[in-house]
Amino acid sequence: MEAGNFEKPTPDQKIFKDQCAYCFKDPHYKDGLFINLKNYHAFCREHAEIYANHTGNTLFVQYSSKKVVVEERVDGEPTSKMTKLTIDADPKYEFEDKYSVVIHPNYNQQFNNVQSVEDIAEAIQTIANCTSAERLALLSSTSNAWDADIKLITKHANLDQQDNGKRLALSGWRCEAEDCGLDENLWVNLTDGAIRCGRSQFVAEGQKTNGNGHMQEYFAATGYPLVVKLGTISSNLESVDVYSYDEDDAVIDPNLEKHLIHFGLDPAKLEKTAKSTLEMELDMNEKWEWAKCTEDGAVLEPVYGPGYTGLINTGSSCYLNSVLQALIEVKSFRTRYSDGALETLLNCPIDTIHNDFNAQFAKVVLAMLSGDYSSETDPTHNNIKPLQFKRVAAGNHPEFSTAKQQDVEEYIRFLFEKISTNSKNEVIDPTDSLRFQTWNRFEDVATQKVRYTEQEEVILRLPIPELQAVLQPIPDTEGRFSVDMNVAIRSFFDTQFVDGYKSPITGEQKGATNTVSMKTFPDYLLFQVSKFAYTNQGVQKKLDVEFEVIEDLDLSAYRGHGKKENEESLPEETQPVPAVPEIPASVRAVAGELIMMGFGENSCYRAAYYSNGNAEVATNWLMEHTEDSDINDPFVMPSGTPSARGEVDPALVASIVEMGFTAHQAKYALKQAPNVTEAVDWLFTNMDSIPLETAATGTSSDAPEPSATEAANQKTFKDGSEKYKLIGMISHMGSRPDSGHYVAHMLKDGKWVLFNDEKVALSQDPPKKLAYIYLYKRVD
Repeated sequence: MEAGNFEKPTPDQKIFKDQCAYCFKDPHYKDGLFINLKNYHAFCREHAEIYANHTGNTLFVQYSSKKVVVEERVDGEPTSKMTKLTIDADPKYEFEDKYSVVIHPNYNQQFNNVQSVEDIAEAIQTIANCTSAERLALLSSTSNAWDADIKLITKHANLDQQDNGKRLALSGWRCEAEDCGLDENLWVNLTDGAIRCGRSQFVAEGQKTNGNGHMQEYFAATGYPLVVKLGTISSNLESVDVYSYDEDDAVIDPNLEKHLIHFGLDPAKLEKTAKSTLEMELDMNEKWEWAKCTEDGAVLEPVYGPGYTGLINTGSSCYLNSVLQALIEVKSFRTRYSDGALETLLNCPIDTIHNDFNAQFAKVVLAMLSGDYSSETDPTHNNIKPLQFKRVAAGNHPEFSTAKQQDVEEYIRFLFEKISTNSKNEVIDPTDSLRFQTWNRFEDVATQKVRYTEQEEVILRLPIPELQAVLQPIPDTEGRFSVDMNVAIRSFFDTQFVDGYKSPITGEQKGATNTVSMKTFPDYLLFQVSKFAYTNQGVQKKLDVEFEVIEDLDLSAYRGHGKKENEESLPEETQPVPAVPEIPASVRAVAGELIMMGFGENSCYRAAYYSNGNAEVATNWLMEHTEDSDINDPFVMPSGTPSARGEVDPALVASIVEMGFTAHQAKYALKQAPNVTEAVDWLFTNMDSIPLETAATGTSSDAPEPSATEAANQKTFKDGSEKYKLIGMISHMGSRPDSGHYVAHMLKDGKWVLFNDEKVALSQDPPKKLAYIYLYKRVD
């Protein structure tokens, strides 16, 4: 302590005690965790030694937790201290925690009687009583993670509290409703200090909390909205359970301490004795029996060892689990995040490690490849839960930060950009092994002049909806078809006609053609089978097709070489933008339809413009904005980027994507031009100005965002043989890519292995015809 190895925990000290900072071992492992008394971060025995040698911080509290059977109390009295009870019906268990002081390197010498060292004893007491920093991060950043809501600041931050002289005791509360008297699941109303019981809630199958809903009745009678759960109040205000009845959600009260002290409840004098509503939800969902798909109900042989680690589903996270299982088969990912993991972790400041993307990615990949969590002889601690990685990787993304199911193809694109952004100062960007470039050859039909543009990609999208004419019916099935992979690949590289294109040279509207070819061939190549088509209502529907996959591919016929000597370049279009742009025909047409329905002319043009020329979207927009003060002001076609425009028609996006562009590029272009022809034309002349997708969906910044072309110029692209072999696939079960379930099948040591979240087994019949994403490795 005198040598500077000890810091007394502050009142707002974040204490990490659920998991090792460098791996996934927890207090239930042999030797438990070692919490460093300098910074209150936890390490397993192996990593405590490494950390102490690296930093010189040698003083630890060893924290171990053992599950023991508990007997029911015959008197029925509740315990005064909150215990971490499991939800097992019979028998019941609780965790017996043990704390000792150890000094590196003498881990076998444990100091158990430290009461005479007051600061150490108080630090241990703080560690024992606190809510872990890991759980606080989950509670505060994702809030109701299981229904994908984000906890918001209440509108009652400046609540008008009654000066009724009521002062509450610091314990011994009971429900004040007549003939109730419950002493658990109690809530205090912050308007007048009334105490009532909450609603009874399910915490497990067949198991509910006690509660008669008297606080809800009290709100209905008084209208006093803001309540706090007694027993969750402590100096750590982040873990206090605050609920707003008229906002119908758990909320953040920025003036919580002031509101509590008004009725004599000083958080500094209270200790947490009950779980919050959200904590009970988390406990229940962590034990949920998630439905899993198997291969036709076959009994599969489990497989264990390095690279066979199961990933626990943390709530519709199978898309992430499947992607991680595929990526660890890519050599550059193993090199960056496994071989270099310890260096990454040690070089990351300990105070930022839990929110550092590179550190969390390294922690997950290292664990997956270690074999420590995939043991046949001791399956007690098999599988890991990449919850922290999911949170850090998603950041504040509006979709990936929720617990909703996601489209695995969209997540791959998002994750790759995140990796590249966090690899600027690194020797290896592992996504370089999968990135490739294509040539887009655009030809003006009227003049036969051409324009070549380069485009970066990470997934080659194979069209299916456009191949209806060549789909082969599958015998003995109803409405089920098959498509040959060669046909799908050929369709992607076939020349596409752009109808309505007006030649910038002759002024003739004879259209244009666009042809895609490969400029580079990466070490690993991802294919997406576009099994989803949009209905007339703009809803995605899965096509009932089987894909006749080719395991050994030769794509040499699709290599491009750029502009040929005998080709003339189509000049860049530099026509000045008129001061008042002409209203596009598609906008005029939709506005005309709305005018015929009886709406005002200016409001109709405004609705047609902000809905990208889609009649159905325009009608909905008009209904939602009828009360706008400027709805009938004279409409002038805006110039520049129409950033306020509404949702882009997914059918139009799909049409542009089929020409070889990404969904992000298509959406961005449709916000600059209202129809497919003009949007495609805009893309070929403005490709350099499109921001990266992560920039478009991330947080705002004053710094200019790099364009896709600028970013591509900073990246490197592998190039080599055009021959590939299938080594993995991600399959989807469900009607839409953002619902259902994902599993991965990977070819390892010559055998196909099924990765179904935490279930890892040898595959008897890998569904090669049904996959959504295919991973190929180059064969030199």
